[in-house]
Amino acid sequence: MIKKLVLKYFFCSLILILAIQNMFSQSDTLFEHTVFDYKIEEGVNTFSVIEVDSFSLAKYFGQTTEELLGKSNGLFVKQYGAGNLATLSIRGSSANQTQVFWNGIPVNTASIGVTDLTLLPIDFYNSLLIKKGGASLSCGSGGIGGAVCLNSNSFFKKGITLSAQQVLGSFGIKRTILKMNYSTGKIHFVTGYLHRFSLNNFSYKDISSPNEQYVSRENASINQHFFMQEIGWFINKKSQIEFKLNYLNSWRQIPSIIGATNNGEFQNDQQIKTLIGFKNISNNLRHDLKIGFVNEVMNYNDTALGIFSNFNISSFHTNYRVTRDLKSVNGRIQAFLMIREDVAESDYYDEISNQNTSSLFVKWEQKINKTEYHLAVRQELLDFNFLSPNPSIGVKKSFFKNGKWNSEINASKTSRIPTLNDRFWVPGGDPNLLPENGFEIENNNRIYLSDNLMFSSSIFFGRTSNWIIWHPMNNGLWSPENVKEVQRYGLESKLEFEASLKDVNFELDMQYNYLNATTIHSFNINDASINKQLIYVPAHQTQLDVELAFKKVRIFYSQSLVGSVYIDVENNSYLPYYFPADIGIDWSSNFITGKQLVAGLKIINLFNEDYHIVANRPMPGTHFLINLKINLKK
Repeated sequence: MIKKLVLKYFFCSLILILAIQNMFSQSDTLFEHTVFDYKIEEGVNTFSVIEVDSFSLAKYFGQTTEELLGKSNGLFVKQYGAGNLATLSIRGSSANQTQVFWNGIPVNTASIGVTDLTLLPIDFYNSLLIKKGGASLSCGSGGIGGAVCLNSNSFFKKGITLSAQQVLGSFGIKRTILKMNYSTGKIHFVTGYLHRFSLNNFSYKDISSPNEQYVSRENASINQHFFMQEIGWFINKKSQIEFKLNYLNSWRQIPSIIGATNNGEFQNDQQIKTLIGFKNISNNLRHDLKIGFVNEVMNYNDTALGIFSNFNISSFHTNYRVTRDLKSVNGRIQAFLMIREDVAESDYYDEISNQNTSSLFVKWEQKINKTEYHLAVRQELLDFNFLSPNPSIGVKKSFFKNGKWNSEINASKTSRIPTLNDRFWVPGGDPNLLPENGFEIENNNRIYLSDNLMFSSSIFFGRTSNWIIWHPMNNGLWSPENVKEVQRYGLESKLEFEASLKDVNFELDMQYNYLNATTIHSFNINDASINKQLIYVPAHQTQLDVELAFKKVRIFYSQSLVGSVYIDVENNSYLPYYFPADIGIDWSSNFITGKQLVAGLKIINLFNEDYHIVANRPMPGTHFLINLKINLKK
């Protein structure tokens, strides 16, 4: 059965791709220079998008994706303790309304619709994009809150580079990273390996005990192996083929909540992500084709209660994007086809479950003097049945000389189809659930107050209807239903300052975010959540980042403030705000006869803040990371 689904999937993909390519192809004249860059494909962007480059990623040595995203503007990471499940929320959306893309391939698990950030190491990515609201429409479906895009771009500079990195830290933290880059100028190879281990046996206050004494965290270790292989080949000056493979084997213990008995729970995850891509630039025309495969195997064990859960999910992907520039009118048209087939086996499904989701995104954009605008629509199909279209519109305008004030306004509709668990879980799943629908309007402003000072802000308002909630039915079984409508609005602001004096560089970033996310309508009678803030959605967040660099030495300090969050729908119980700080220093030597040494020290939770992000799941106190890296190049 699976073989037939695969053949059907690839056959349909090929037919649609050839049809769209024929529609757009009118010239095969080649450019003199080729630039394979996501910014070319993005084009006019009137939405809120944050880019984290490789230089910024380097500051998070020894840390993980959830720790990086937790310090980004407008994001909230719900972390169930060090090394355990961590999910992302953007602008008050749920975790399964936030999509994660790996080199353009969606990797949210089809069973529950979320991505566990703990299973996404950042060490082998050189670009990370955070797209909020309707910005996610340009890269895929389901991102009512937004999307995170992880990219590993190939560089074809001739030579060979080797690097070995060792990170050691408190609570048994060990990270070993090996990487090799080799390029002939036409063919590029990247090979990487990561081993991550931690006992996570930190001390915490046991608030369930009479004297609230400090005890050590038990059954919380994690052991991960990650391997990556990438190959890029320039067929000619204008065409490129790429192959990417990621493999992860993760084993981790799951600690109990404070006051509960340790059941010896643990979980093993194995993931394979692969893609083959082809890119071509012709005269005013660009093609980008990706065929991907993602397999996830999850085994959960509760040794005390004898619970054993198994999931095996395979996802087949075909993405094809074609872009044509119309220079006569200073415009551009783009079409983006995505086809996905999910096949899942589980102890909780009656049979092998599968679903096909596909979508076509079409975008027109044009620049007229200092004004840019776009019109776009994404049409989705679920099992070859048409869903309501998701349009978006946006305008960008520059004011004053040299564009010192840029203002953008946009409106968009987004949607998310139910997960496999929502539809096929036994007992309780409902295959007739409706997709969740989101609407958002947003205004972004960037003002350059001087050559060194920039202020940016985003104001947004949105509503999400048909929100899916699992709740008990009259027969005592839990089942999902489209039960409520949520309203979200807020402000995101950031002040950036940068100054240089001879060999000294200074950077200061300050962020403040306000978010109101409440239930405004529910089909449940006497729903206590009406007009109440959603649980685990902080109304206030601030972030301060300071960096001082002198020649080869860099010192950085980070201070977060996350406001209190409610932990029940009636808003009676809450977790207090937390205020953790990190400080670090790193040093890089010059390359001498092809050798470079990089060393660093970081103190996390500098002031030993005692806090929980999720109730009764403590976070570590003050701890240290020491980093040593050797780079060799020829």
